[in-house]
Amino acid sequence: MEIEEKNLIKKIRSSQACIKDGYQLYTANFRRIFRHTWALAIIFALITATASALPVLVSPTLVLPAFLLEVLSVILFLWTANRLLRKRQFLQPIEEAGINGWIRHLGMVILVGIVCLLIVSVLTLFTALPTIIMMAANWESQIGVIGGDPVGMPGYVTWLSIGAFLIAGFLQAYVWLTVICPFHLVHASIACQEKDRKEFNKKNYEKKNLIH
Repeated sequence: MEIEEKNLIKKIRSSQACIKDGYQLYTANFRRIFRHTWALAIIFALITATASALPVLVSPTLVLPAFLLEVLSVILFLWTANRLLRKRQFLQPIEEAGINGWIRHLGMVILVGIVCLLIVSVLTLFTALPTIIMMAANWESQIGVIGGDPVGMPGYVTWLSIGAFLIAGFLQAYVWLTVICPFHLVHASIACQEKDRKEFNKKNYEKKNLIH
């Protein structure tokens, strides 16, 4: 059963509530999110598979470029997915909280970010396990070749590695997407608090003017 998101954004939450409600929103609406983002996830998988293949199948010296490509692809993927989900009206529009609003609630943002990254890290251990195994096997083979040993990996392992990288990249796309809903609710909570603060300050200002 899909959770209606409209009423969720009109509520002030703690960091814990943003995380809990955000993940509930994601899991309850996963099929809807998947319908909107599967094509984007395939593109992300192709890019991350390329990044994984560079140091493993091309040259170990390409670790840094592969890492930078991976980080850039995650940032662009989350930014594009967020815009896409807003365009498809899965994520409802929220009033801008302003830079000062985000700074005032920086502790909340950092706390939610740390927890989300920890959850992503744990989920990555499961989704990327086949990729890690294939990477270790390929690296061991390359080290053996450098040491003078004959190539111990069959030719089909290269294609098997690419397949593992693609599948892991596709799954990883939906692991990273888990951070969008909690941060969407963080944004909504900050916007609500800033709105209440402005209304409170406005009422106080009007009262002072009446007294004077």
